[in-house]
Order: sequence, then structure tokens, then C-alpha cells
Amino acid sequence: MSGPAFDELLRRLTAAEVDFVVVGGLALNAWGVVRGTKDVDIVVASEPDNLTRVAKVAVAVGGHAQKGEALLGSPISIAAALAEGEQVAIETNLGRLDVVQGLDGVPSYAELRSRAAEAEILGVTVAVCSIDDLKAMKRAAGRTRDLADLEDLEAAGG
Repeated sequence: MSGPAFDELLRRLTAAEVDFVVVGGLALNAWGVVRGTKDVDIVVASEPDNLTRVAKVAVAVGGHAQKGEALLGSPISIAAALAEGEQVAIETNLGRLDVVQGLDGVPSYAELRSRAAEAEILGVTVAVCSIDDLKAMKRAAGRTRDLADLEDLEAAGG
């Protein structure tokens, strides 16, 4: 696999009409904090058809997810894992897609979407979580990287 192609991953999700909100490192970039990221963090609408679209996009780009001893690599198995409402990290040929639903401090898709802004990330227009939601998720995670991100957001005027 070559380097991540997060722009292509976002393009494919958008083209498949997946209902999602970008959170995490790419959302930081949208709010003026430039830093690298190792994955695309999203929260998705939990309707079965939407989860199937996410899974089909993932599989189309070589996606698979580890769940316990099982390696999930079909649209049905990935959609079923997403339907459980917990975090699912999907390794793809375009980079890691991390569906972060169900984590402490992460609002539901409906809540995030209601406050989200449209922004261009890597040349693709997507829904990005609000700066207030981003800060709250960073505070809830509380890792060293998240606390540094909060300082960087404040310095950027956010």
C-alpha cells in the first residue's frame, strides 16, 4: 500500500451518499489547526442502508476490520459490525477509516449533524463537526494528543 489517500476515501464516501460527519484530526484541519493524522475519523448515521453504503465503499477499496479473532471483509460483515454501534476501525488501501460511534464523549450522528458545518477537506466538501463538539470530544478523550489539540484550537482562535 502506498501512502494514505484520504481525499479519495472522502470522495468515495460522498459519491456513495454516505451520511457522515468528519471528526478527529481532519476536523482539526478544517478549523484551522494543521497537523497530520493517521486516519479518517467519522461518525455515521445508523440507518441500515447507510451502514451498508459505508461497508460497500470500504470493501471496494480493499477494506477489512478486525473483530476479536475474525477478519471482516465483506459488506455484510462490516455493516453488521457497524450496526452494533461501537467503534469500527477499517483498514483500506486508501488509509484507515475509523468509525468512532459509541465512544464516551462522542455525540450521536444526529446531534453532530445538527451542529455541523460544511467544509472543504482535501478538496472534498463534507460535513465537519462543530468546533464546540470537537473541543468536547477532545476533552472527553483526554489523551496527551487531544489536550495539545485543544491548545492548538485555542491558539488558532477557535
